[in-house]
Amino acid sequence: MISIVRLDTRGRLVIPNEFREPLKLKEGDEVLLSLDQKTDTITMSPIYGKPKDIVKMEIEFGDTPGCLARIAQKIADMKIDLVMTESKSSQRGKAARWNIIADLSKSRCSANEIRQALLQSGFVESMSITRIARERLHR
Repeated sequence: MISIVRLDTRGRLVIPNEFREPLKLKEGDEVLLSLDQKTDTITMSPIYGKPKDIVKMEIEFGDTPGCLARIAQKIADMKIDLVMTESKSSQRGKAARWNIIADLSKSRCSANEIRQALLQSGFVESMSITRIARERLHR
């Protein structure tokens, strides 16, 4: 489904009803906005958990076959809900990066425990976890 909408004088837009209904979005619900300046795109995703549980994870790992899948399994085992992800090779065959927007509300692990578990897995070379502030766009 695609639609063109117009911003009002204060920069607001209305999400058409045919988009809101399938997502069960109603007045007062919060959505996550992500700006990609390289492609001039804005992505919007509903937040079904509490906004305080939304984090950005930046993971650097070796660009080898199956490595991303092994990290994804570790994340799934910790019951971390992936809201948005983007992965890409930074040095083909050597290094890759995975940017994740995640909801930690169903995980019993703290951000520090998640970080430690992933670093100790042997697949993750470095990583950071940052809480996403309300009304702050991330890159």
